[in-house]
Amino acid sequence: MLIVKKKKFPEVIISYTKQKNATVLVVDKETTVRFLDQESLDILGGFKAKINHQWYKNKVVDFSYDGLHFAVITEDAKQSKLYDTATKKAKIKINRHQGEVTCVAIDPKGRYFFSGGEDGRTFVSDIKSAKLLFTLPTHVDTINDIVFSKKNHLVATASYDKKIQIFNYATMEPLARFAGHSAAVMKLDFLHNNRLCSVDKDANVIIWDLEKKKLLKRLTGIHDDVVQITSNDTFLFLGTALGFVIVYHLQTHEQVSRKYIKVNSRITCLDYDVEQELLVIADESGELLYFDVYQGIKDIQTYIHLKNYAKVYQLVQENPLLVFTDTYKKLDEIWNDDYKKASQLLQKSKKEEAVSVIKAFTSIPSKNTQIQKLFKDYEAFEKFLLLVQKGNLGLAYSLANQYPVYKESEVYKALERKWKKLFLKAQKMSLDPRKKDLVKELLAPYRGIVDKTKHIQEMLVKNDIYTRFKDSIIRKEFKHVFELIKVNPFLKEFPEFSALNFFADSLYIKITKLIREGDIHQSTKLLNVLIDFPEFTKEAQSMLWDIEMRDKFYDAIKSSNYLEIYKIIDTSTALSETPEGTKYSNLWHDDLDLAKVYAAKGDIRGIDGVLSKYKNIPSKFISIASTYALAYIAQIEHAISKKKDSNIIKNAIKNYLLYFGSDDHIISSIEIFNKKYKLSVDIQTMKKSSKKQWRPSMRVLDILE
Repeated sequence: MLIVKKKKFPEVIISYTKQKNATVLVVDKETTVRFLDQESLDILGGFKAKINHQWYKNKVVDFSYDGLHFAVITEDAKQSKLYDTATKKAKIKINRHQGEVTCVAIDPKGRYFFSGGEDGRTFVSDIKSAKLLFTLPTHVDTINDIVFSKKNHLVATASYDKKIQIFNYATMEPLARFAGHSAAVMKLDFLHNNRLCSVDKDANVIIWDLEKKKLLKRLTGIHDDVVQITSNDTFLFLGTALGFVIVYHLQTHEQVSRKYIKVNSRITCLDYDVEQELLVIADESGELLYFDVYQGIKDIQTYIHLKNYAKVYQLVQENPLLVFTDTYKKLDEIWNDDYKKASQLLQKSKKEEAVSVIKAFTSIPSKNTQIQKLFKDYEAFEKFLLLVQKGNLGLAYSLANQYPVYKESEVYKALERKWKKLFLKAQKMSLDPRKKDLVKELLAPYRGIVDKTKHIQEMLVKNDIYTRFKDSIIRKEFKHVFELIKVNPFLKEFPEFSALNFFADSLYIKITKLIREGDIHQSTKLLNVLIDFPEFTKEAQSMLWDIEMRDKFYDAIKSSNYLEIYKIIDTSTALSETPEGTKYSNLWHDDLDLAKVYAAKGDIRGIDGVLSKYKNIPSKFISIASTYALAYIAQIEHAISKKKDSNIIKNAIKNYLLYFGSDDHIISSIEIFNKKYKLSVDIQTMKKSSKKQWRPSMRVLDILE
């Protein structure tokens, strides 16, 4: 693969971020920050933080998408800090980790600062208020990576404990906990289509299905330490310690290339620039390199136009990702079309013309093999024609089974049309018991042809079933019709079955049109008919459910019934993605964010004012509970900082445990309390509840009272 553009730096680049203002931000291992023009890579500005990172396998620095804030681990790894880029002053300091800080991250919208450590904890601070808000579910060993989904407000953490935790940081609810690795999980990346990729210390790579919360695929063919991950909608790119980029197709999960790109040394950054369709690689030599993953696409267009197909296949050998492009698929269409034309010419004994039509593909080994087989198969075609002409149908069908390509010929298709016509005639005649011998005589040429004989015997034995089949169709008893077909597959040979399929397809098209036009009454009526057709049953049920939910949803909006609105949004993906659904989802998330600001100050009345409209919505209870819990933690820690009476604080801790149970927040607060008061609070003997049992009616203004 050729390098599109590159830039050399004095030190290793350990962080690469595409900014919102068409600039690129890079950070080296000494935390020198540079802003680059994304086209020319000229340096536009920057600054030096003078923090030398000897260890940068994990994410030791991160920038917000707008460049306003950057997170970094201190040189001694004892703290993590969030800086204001303009003032270069620390806005947030996290020094609560027991042991070293191992990674930092800022969420995609630049609202939260995440700090993970050797203690398995991940602390989350609100950037706007600079307050510690909450902690993610704890791992029992070091946090190695923190990543975010582009949608859905999901954060995933990877740990030495071989586990992955997925958490919704907007609603503060755990989503999933994955355990499928046999070694420490080192890297994560959210993929499109609601999936997650994870890599462990032994270079095992797993794709997870977040919707079904299960392991989807273990990738094979990796023989190097995977140190970086990125993806686009089609491919997964894995960067290795030896400087290779391995590529997998995200639909098939098959390896496309084991050595797609090779750079000078260990890959330290890997990113895919969607806008420019370029793969960005930084390595330990200090180089920043850009590669066009669709390199050669324009040449393919030219060679297809010139009918130089061998050159196209040569380009595909050099860049296997081109196989998955629409341009390359056009060549497949040309091949299929030429192959079909050659077959038709061979059927007419026009061998020279067939050779001419398909000649352009003979220089391609894989295609030439198929071409040679095609010509060899058609050597017996004249024999097939002779058998058909003589009416020796048994041998003709036998030869067609031996050479399946003959089944695409007009001669074979004519045979089949004749068979269906005679069989239909025989079906009608068989309804009269007196014509049984005539039926046998009519179909005699097909005796001995296995698939035909089977249908003949079934027809002769089951005439009454066919009669019932036709009567059920006339009476529109479709459920009974398909019960008969299930038990008697021979009914599929009748024209009525084809008519049924055509009717179902037409009905489906009409229903979708009625739904688009807003005619819910008529579409519902027709869906109740379509539901009896097995191929459409599930979809019809889903469409009926969607219609029912849609009616309820808009009725709920008209009456401002928040309980019903959010109940429907939580259960219907389709409605949650409508403009109205998005509006109410955003309203909830914005209100929750505002409530967290009040929570950071311990302001219960402020939370009440924002979240009161959600207090009767069960799906929101855990998020609301978590918000009040944050406020009570703020009250407890404020009391500790003011050195209030230790008994009051102990009582507040007991109250917290009774409301919400034991979590990282209260454990951290207890550690602060024990250290400041030189006491030891033992919570093992205290009564505990959980956030799942907490209800908004249980809220108090002050946990200390």
